[in-house]
Amino acid sequence: MTNQAGTARLPLDLKDTVVLRGLGILAIVLHNLYHSIPKAVLEMEFGFSPTRFPRFLATVGDPRQTFQTLFSYFGHFGVEIFIFLSAYGLALKYWQTPSWSRFVWSRVRKIYPMWFLALGFWLILRVIEYRAGGFPAFFMQNLDDLVLTTLGIISIVPFYGLPPVGPWWFLAFIMQFYWLWPSMARFIARVGKPALLILAAAGVVATMFLNPITSHKWWIDLVETPIGHLPELCLGIAYARYGVRIGLGAALLAIPVFILGNLYALVWPLTFICALTITLYFYRLTGPFLRNQRFLQFVGEVSMPLFFVNGYLRSPFRIIAISAQRWYVTLLSGLAFAAFSIVVAYGLLRLEQWLFERKGAERKLSQAAP
Repeated sequence: MTNQAGTARLPLDLKDTVVLRGLGILAIVLHNLYHSIPKAVLEMEFGFSPTRFPRFLATVGDPRQTFQTLFSYFGHFGVEIFIFLSAYGLALKYWQTPSWSRFVWSRVRKIYPMWFLALGFWLILRVIEYRAGGFPAFFMQNLDDLVLTTLGIISIVPFYGLPPVGPWWFLAFIMQFYWLWPSMARFIARVGKPALLILAAAGVVATMFLNPITSHKWWIDLVETPIGHLPELCLGIAYARYGVRIGLGAALLAIPVFILGNLYALVWPLTFICALTITLYFYRLTGPFLRNQRFLQFVGEVSMPLFFVNGYLRSPFRIIAISAQRWYVTLLSGLAFAAFSIVVAYGLLRLEQWLFERKGAERKLSQAAP
């Protein structure tokens, strides 16, 4: 498999990207359950805390808590895989986008049908939970959040938090990246490799110095936007367009920087790109084995609906884990939650496929009618 110029073999083919999505979404789903348990070892996804890494080190050595602690603290870094793959895929397929509106519309058509299916399922669950009497008030209370999420702007509108459906990064983040992509690609194509370093450095500086102001004053967290993850986006582009590969040297450099980022606030913004660097090198070593694991391929194929539904499906599993107050119940609750979420995601994917197949068949019939 070669790039569009036909000059070099791509480091990641379609199977690789599917398997990486499977690894990333499994980490995220398990993280979303385990970090929500009271007294869990919390991550530093949106900000630095000097107490969390020492607590992680003190807890991860307990065999009863190792699995839960690893995913609670590190699982959110699965997001970096998807950010990287988004840029990697666009840099291969949409490096030249003559029509901004046509490009964005093609992305909307790909993502939004599943978004509305997941949203519909969430509304059905909320109707059951609140009954007819309480649901209208609940719906109106969340209406502006749902509208802003659908528009892809909830993370950049002042004084709004996380979306009620779907993770912070997926719909809003990815749509904002799509809006920026044509201009970003043209700038990089004109300037070349230095543009990647400029953009990556700008993202790190903004996260270090502007984010404390925007998050405190307006509740706008740049880590929830493409600005806060420009290094990962630029690495995806570098992989696709400029033959960049993560080697042993880069991985060995990333490890101490990642550790320092868990100890010092000034280095913390670099933990995201360091985690991605380590992951890509790990996959370079294990890819020949992992890419043939059917389970990872299957999970990767349902990753989009799984993103949307896992957040609102965790409540009963969380309640069970909290009520039991046993380490093995917490462990099994996370695994059961992941399995259940995968089943629901697969059901929504099949529903979407059925609806589109039916719509396509009806269109063909109407065109054939006299």
